[in-house]
Amino acid sequence: MGDAGTRRGMDRAPAVLLGGRGPALSVARSLGARGVRVHVLAGQPGPVAGSRHCHRFVAAPGGGRLQERWLDWLEREGPAGAVVLPCEDDGLELIARHRGRLERLGYLPIEADDDVVLAMLDKEDTYRRARAVGVPTPGTVIVRDASDVGRAVAELGFPCAVKPVHSHVWQRHFRAKLLPVADELSLRTTVAAARELGIEVMVTEIIPGGDDQFLSYYTYIDDSGRPLFHLTKRKLRGYPVHFGLSTYQVIEWHPDVAELGLRFFAGVGLRGVGNVEFKRDARDGSLKLIECNHRFTAANELVRRAGVDLAGIAYDRARGADVSHTPSVRAGDRMWHVWDVPAFLGYRAHGEVTTAGWLRSLMHPFHLPHFRWSDPVPSAMGMAQGAAKLRRRITRDGLRAPRARTTRVA
Repeated sequence: MGDAGTRRGMDRAPAVLLGGRGPALSVARSLGARGVRVHVLAGQPGPVAGSRHCHRFVAAPGGGRLQERWLDWLEREGPAGAVVLPCEDDGLELIARHRGRLERLGYLPIEADDDVVLAMLDKEDTYRRARAVGVPTPGTVIVRDASDVGRAVAELGFPCAVKPVHSHVWQRHFRAKLLPVADELSLRTTVAAARELGIEVMVTEIIPGGDDQFLSYYTYIDDSGRPLFHLTKRKLRGYPVHFGLSTYQVIEWHPDVAELGLRFFAGVGLRGVGNVEFKRDARDGSLKLIECNHRFTAANELVRRAGVDLAGIAYDRARGADVSHTPSVRAGDRMWHVWDVPAFLGYRAHGEVTTAGWLRSLMHPFHLPHFRWSDPVPSAMGMAQGAAKLRRRITRDGLRAPRARTTRVA
């Protein structure tokens, strides 16, 4: 594979993206536009596989062995001198646990403090560190045995939710980010199902307030602890309603979100890419930390359209380049996903939006997560795969996803 000196001496280092879902397409387009040859390692085909900016897409399905298979590919076939960037939590954990090994192979992993990375992948540790630096969190109870369920009932009441300690482990078995429960029987059944799969879980209170009260802060912290920019956004709707991913979101400036987010990052010692999500508590207006993503997120394209090339910053920093400029953030940019249609139906069923209100909310210019005239294939793939998922969810009738240009690892 060549020596490290040869790798580091390349003028235009290739990039390896770990994970093919969520932000991978946006990251590939950002780097590809700069002339970077992008390789994507994924567990399954995704829209990025069809992008003209994706030089090679490697599907290496492995379930619980996904990181092992990715690491094996990096050792045997990975491109010389590549910058390694995580687009999913499995990729983030792989880098944090094997940074030295990757560097000895000549790779340039994304900048980060690996102890902090692992702490942010563990929601119990994330919440503990947040509370230690004065950042409020929801009330939670870690479930280690049956007695903890009783304690959760006594301390949190109902409704509450079962939430994973490690999201990427949970996502191998469950589609939803968390599972709300309304009574003790449902709570015990849900906890038992997760524990039978070997998944660590916590019970969390549900912070009251609408889905439009989820707010996020993004920045990049350099090695001296300096934030390179400040950006905040607000979720408008999500699917599944109340507990799902954003289907409509907007860049808005919320100074209290930025202040608390930066306090959290400084307190835990985060370096590199940082995103933290809060929910504004309807009871008192305070912000409660929901989660920290120490990597690119599904909103990366919205962040890029608002003026911040986060992938480019991370790529340059990994190569040791001086990134001293402060990007200018444009407020008002919006992103809409087709899953906002079933989201609308869900909110309307709950009495939270009318048809006229939903249509009025769309009377703004907005971006689409996949569509681009200069790179149309990912959008077609994304719509086909999204339609298949939606039909499966509605009818429970399995439809096969479209074929993608991939290389499969045996």
